[in-house]
Parts: sequence; structure tokens; C-alpha cells
Amino acid sequence: MADVTSFSLPIFLFFIIPSLILADSGERHVKYEYKYSFKGPHLMNKQGQIPFWTFGGSAIPSNDQVRITPSLRDQSGFLWTANKFSSESWEIEGHFRVTGRGRVGADGFAIWFTETAGKQGPVFGSSDKWNGLGVLCDSFDNDGEQNNPFVSIMVNDGTKAYEHHNDGKNQHLGGCLRDFRNRPHPIRVKVRYYQHVLTVWFHSGMSTKSEDFELCTRIENVNLPKEGYFGISAATGGLADDHDVLSFSTLTLTPPKEGGAPGTGISQEEQDKLTKQYEEYQQKLEKQKQEYAEAHPDKVKKDEEQYESAYERDIRLVYEGQNAIHHMLNQLHTKTGELTVQANTLHTLVSTDHNRMSNMVTSDKTINRQEVNTIINLQQQMTTKLDDIKNALGRIQPGSLDKRDVGTSDVSSQIGTMQNAMDTLLHTVNNMASKQQFAGDKKKDCPPPPPMPQCIGPGYFVFLIITQIAMLVGYITYRNQKEAAAKKFF
Repeated sequence: MADVTSFSLPIFLFFIIPSLILADSGERHVKYEYKYSFKGPHLMNKQGQIPFWTFGGSAIPSNDQVRITPSLRDQSGFLWTANKFSSESWEIEGHFRVTGRGRVGADGFAIWFTETAGKQGPVFGSSDKWNGLGVLCDSFDNDGEQNNPFVSIMVNDGTKAYEHHNDGKNQHLGGCLRDFRNRPHPIRVKVRYYQHVLTVWFHSGMSTKSEDFELCTRIENVNLPKEGYFGISAATGGLADDHDVLSFSTLTLTPPKEGGAPGTGISQEEQDKLTKQYEEYQQKLEKQKQEYAEAHPDKVKKDEEQYESAYERDIRLVYEGQNAIHHMLNQLHTKTGELTVQANTLHTLVSTDHNRMSNMVTSDKTINRQEVNTIINLQQQMTTKLDDIKNALGRIQPGSLDKRDVGTSDVSSQIGTMQNAMDTLLHTVNNMASKQQFAGDKKKDCPPPPPMPQCIGPGYFVFLIITQIAMLVGYITYRNQKEAAAKKFF
């Protein structure tokens, strides 16, 4: 015989749970309508359809959600129930996700309850001039008043055309300013229509708690069709967002029957019948417990032994706390190992780059001491040559030239100009040699210069300059001698 002590809980739930399901705070009966609802996983069947629903436009169903519109421009899609819903009071709740890259999105999505199923159209992906309810979640600010995203309620009798240019602000019965784009968690919209009172709640998606719903609006004296279709649609425009619906649930709300007991939602006759059955099962349970205790006295526990003592509870809490700390330490050890591996990898990369740079610096070609000495020797040779030229010029000036007026001033000016040029050249070469010697003494490793075409070396260049100067001086001396010889005949 099984332990009859476990019978009490199922019997209690058998009688109490149905009454809790059927009664909502003693006000109404609640019934889940699976033919007008869907949720993942396995939302789509093997044929690629959603049971009891139809979709079209850009809507793409999957196992976990239905993407009404992708983040592409000028897209629209819809999702409608296949069967007509017939109830005067109902409650729906949908889970949605709207994501986009930009700071502003478009256009939005809508939840419908209309007398006839809508088609693809201009009002958030559905047809205009509908007869019924539209919960419009508009994400684009058409009127430029910076009051979007906005959740608005509009009831249409089939004759009104939605005013897009001002976001239908003159047609709204109510609404609330709520941001539903790029939320951490899916947003939720709950709509209840009960006894001609329409109430809308909005969950911002900042948490997963069901109690975080906020009242959006409450409208009284609302008359909706007694029968209709539930639908969801969305659209994009010049800007685009992904509009996804993850689940949609529908509940039928039935007012309590007349003559029912207060706070139960059922009639007094049914309540008395259930109470009598419960007492009978309770007596039967007590009798079975006694029979089991007499047949298995060693397995029957005392009442005080069936509950956890304070000492046992403390030991259990300490043990659970130690297990949690041990788990955290293991995770910390794992993270430390990962950081160590990353640090070693970084050190290896840095060492490799350092060695590579050292090799590059070592292989660079810099000026050495021998080259500096060569430049200094060239400078000294050039200085000696210039001194020889000066002496030669001093010796070739004849005494007769001092007495001549013709050509003497020109020759003197040319010789002075040439001496100034040689002094400037000598000063420049001295500065270059000093800089090269200073760079050679410091022994700095400089990065190699970019490759440039090399025509002649510095030694050849200095040699050519000296040769040209010597040829110029010789030519001027020769010309002066010719002019002096020619003047003797006049």
C-alpha cells in the first residue's frame, strides 16, 4: 500500500484548483482559448503554418516567434485568427519585440479585434476603415510633436480613415507615451474588454516580472462587435525595424451566474455539492491513514518528525551556502586561468615584437666613424685647394694692372664675389662635417631613410665643385692676362 499521507494534497488540489481557475477574484470565469492563441516552442507545424492562424505579407513564422516585418524599407505583414471569436468579454496578452539600428524607428505595429479579418493595407500593415478595435503602437513621429513612440486606442465603425499626417491624435480614445523599441526583454501588451470597459496595460520590457505591468488607459462605454477576429500587423517606411511577436494568448471572461456564492464565482448548489464530496474524501483519507499505520507501524512517522527542525534547517542553509561559495570559487579559478593564459599570450606577443624591432634596429645602416673621418679629410683637402687658389690669384696680379682703368674694377669685383662664394661653401661644408661628427659620436640608431635614387657620392660631389671652381679661376685669370696684353698695343 502506498503512503496515504500523500493523498491529501492531490485531493485538495482536485477540488480547489478548478474553482481558482474558473473564478478570478470572485468576479468572472476565465477560460483559455487555445484556438485563438499561440506561443513557442514548436509554434509552426511541419507544413510551415501556424495552427488556427493565417498570415501574409512579409510575415515569416518560425518555431519560437513570428517576424511580422523584417528591418527593410516599405514592408508590411499581418497575422489573423482563422476562426471568428464569439464572446462579449475577453482578455488578450501579447509579447512583442521591436528592434532597430537607428535612434528612430518606423512605422510600428497594431493589435486588432475587428468584425472581419483585415487585409494588407496602409494602417500599420492592415486595411483602413475597419469595424472594431485597434491598439496602435506607433514608433514614428509624423506630426513632429516629439510624442512618439505612442500607444493609442482607436475604435472605428468602418467609416473613418486613419489620419497618418497627425498620427491620428484626433481619433484616439486614449493612450500612453511608452518606448517599446530596443528593450532588454520583450514588451507585453494586455487588453481587457469586460462589460463595455476597455483597459490596456503595458509592460516596458525592463524586467521579466509579470507584476511590472503599468496601466496605460481605461475607457468606459466602449461598444465592440460581439464577434470578430483577432489580428496583429506591422509596417515599415523610410526607416525600418524588426517587428516580432513571440506569443499571443486569449482568455474568455464570463460574468458570475446569478445566485452564486459571493467570492466563489459558482452557484450555491454546486458549492454545497463540492463541499460534501470533499468531506467524504477527507473521511475516507483518514480511514486509509489509520489502516496504513496499523499495517506498517515502522514506516509511520510522527508529526514532529515530518518537519524540519531548526537545527536541521541551519545545517542545510550552511551546507547550501558552502556549496554556493565553492561554486563561485571554481568559477573564479576558471576565470583566473583564462586571464593567466591571456597574459602569457600578451607577453609572448610583446617579446616577439621587441625582438623584431631590435633586429630591425641592428640591421639599419647608420653612419660610422670611418665615413665621418672621410668627410673631414675631404674638407681639409678642399680647404687646402682653396688656399692654393687664393695664393695663385695674389701672385698673378701685375703691377701694370694697378695703373689701368679699363677692366680693373670688374676683375676685382669678380674675384671678391668668387671669394665670398668659396667662403660660403667652406662654411656649409664645415657645418655638415660637424653635424655628421656629432651624430657619429652619439651613435644613435636611426630608422633607415626611404630608398632614394643615388647618382653620385658626397666625395665625388665635393671633387666636382673644387674642379669647377679651379677651372673658373683659371679662366678668369687667363682672360685678364689676354686683356692686359691686348691693351699694350693701344
